[in-house]
Amino acid sequence: MKKILFLIMVMSMSLFLAACTIVDDTKEYPETVTITQTVTHATSSTDTEKTTETVEEVIPTNPKNVAIFDFGALDILDHVGIETLGIEKLAIVKSNVPSYLSKYNVDSVTNAGTLFEPNFDNLDLFSPDLVIISSRSAWTYDKLKAELGGVAVLNVAVNNTKYLESVENNLDNLKAIFGGNEAFDTMKTTLQTKTAEVKLLAQMSNFKTLIVMTNGDDISGYGVGSRFSFIHNELAFTAADANFGNGDANTHGDIISFEYIQTLNPDVIFVVDRAAAIGGEASTGVLDNALVNATNAAQNNRIIVLDSIAWYIVSGGYQSTLTMINDTKALFS
Repeated sequence: MKKILFLIMVMSMSLFLAACTIVDDTKEYPETVTITQTVTHATSSTDTEKTTETVEEVIPTNPKNVAIFDFGALDILDHVGIETLGIEKLAIVKSNVPSYLSKYNVDSVTNAGTLFEPNFDNLDLFSPDLVIISSRSAWTYDKLKAELGGVAVLNVAVNNTKYLESVENNLDNLKAIFGGNEAFDTMKTTLQTKTAEVKLLAQMSNFKTLIVMTNGDDISGYGVGSRFSFIHNELAFTAADANFGNGDANTHGDIISFEYIQTLNPDVIFVVDRAAAIGGEASTGVLDNALVNATNAAQNNRIIVLDSIAWYIVSGGYQSTLTMINDTKALFS
């Protein structure tokens, strides 16, 4: 009888091990999901010879220890609920944490490093099941794999020219990783509905729109293809100047002058205050001058200051994207 019980135990253990998947050098997981994603191969954040590759990333489902280098991803997981998702330990970037996510800037949450540079000593002790990176930390993919025993890494970087599609793709991936939680579907539907509402208003208005970033006394303009192109591409505001960046993607914006703004004479000016976003003094007052005040936008009270945290620090999140949509919808209230 004892031999029979022993054989049953051995067979059960064998079946369990056969079902497990080894994701990294030290851990086995009973269930995994495979995510197709683009990753960057680089030796540093300034590597001029970096390359990209589409890979099949094997990620454990329902990871317990999660390190996050993107506030947009933290925003999404926070909306569903960290405990609801079964996450037991968090590691996050603790510098410049948005106020509505500050509850995670506590001693019980590990300091993962900066948005650009992981703290590998802390992460080694933290022993993550999953590391979430994005555009600023994209270069760390290979180094994370090497230093943390082949740990699973999810890239949630957003394609600026397909912002909403990228956010939806991230929601799909997170749903697959966290046990098919339907809250991710609800978020997708809400963002699609809210975006469509503003898109209709923007198309009906046909306002010529300029996006300006202020940073102290400096100003720069952003257009189609820029980091703020959600305004043009999906919310359907007409660009006052479609030729920003001499036809390139204009990811980082172009230096512009007040004279240029006066000549362009946009109907709407959306303003992102970078200085305020990174904790400095508000700098939108730099636009209060005779040249800008002569534009249609100023004459009709259509200079709209956007939530700089949502647009500059936490873009790609769910709550932040709702804020971004509501920022632009305020134009029509």
